[in-house]
Amino acid sequence: MVTRKVGKRKTYQVPALKRAFAIFDSLNHTSFGLTVQEVSQEHNIPYSTAFYLLETMRECGYAQRSEDSKKYRLGYKALGFRESNAGNELLDLRTIARPVMEELSELTGLTIHLAILERDEAVYIEKVEPRGFVRLYTWIGKRNSLHCTAVGKSLLMCLTEDEIRAICKPINMIRRTERTIVSVDALLSDIRYARERGYAIDDIEDEPEGRAVAAPVYNSQGKVVASLGVAGSLSQLEFSRLDPMGKLVQNYAERTSLRLGHSLGGTAVVTSQRGN
Repeated sequence: MVTRKVGKRKTYQVPALKRAFAIFDSLNHTSFGLTVQEVSQEHNIPYSTAFYLLETMRECGYAQRSEDSKKYRLGYKALGFRESNAGNELLDLRTIARPVMEELSELTGLTIHLAILERDEAVYIEKVEPRGFVRLYTWIGKRNSLHCTAVGKSLLMCLTEDEIRAICKPINMIRRTERTIVSVDALLSDIRYARERGYAIDDIEDEPEGRAVAAPVYNSQGKVVASLGVAGSLSQLEFSRLDPMGKLVQNYAERTSLRLGHSLGGTAVVTSQRGN
């Protein structure tokens, strides 16, 4: 019998990438998210290594970090893979909205955000910045509270009061500034005014030096799939400009809705692009 010596099979691996995929799997199996410390312990890697990997994944859109809990969860790109139809719709939404956002930013000189509803937060999926030196520290994938941001309140405008109460728990209505709404009843009243106007306002509620306005975006089925918002500093977006800016944003949100096949005047209900 002839025997042949079988050598060890050569492998081609990038250790850092292998660790990143392992962390990705961990995030995929939790809906609550993981802290850097938890990832470090679970994968037996240094805290700094876990942090750098998570931040790289976040910058690329495959992970997101909650500013409140500091926990990381799957990002918008990763969640798009879970359901191809939802992922394609999200891609179409960003593609269609982008030129509208660029035009609005050019016209106003302000930062434009496109956000969607995920669980109990509004998440930026697209951003357009104006030319110049004054820029906001926001990014695609940033998670925002619903009760104190314009994009968040805009996503609540087509929900019933019971649905809003189910999503906006008092324990999660954290006070950001002296003007932050921290009771559900006060939030419901604010949402009613927003419906009458057609747009939502954040008047120094999320940040002490910021204001924003936003309006809902509808798809061809009449569902709210996103909110289009304009944000700026107090000097960029003066209080006297809020109403005309709100009407302008509402107009551009309607233009985006029309491009998505929505017929204005139809029944509208809110939906999450990224599941429950």
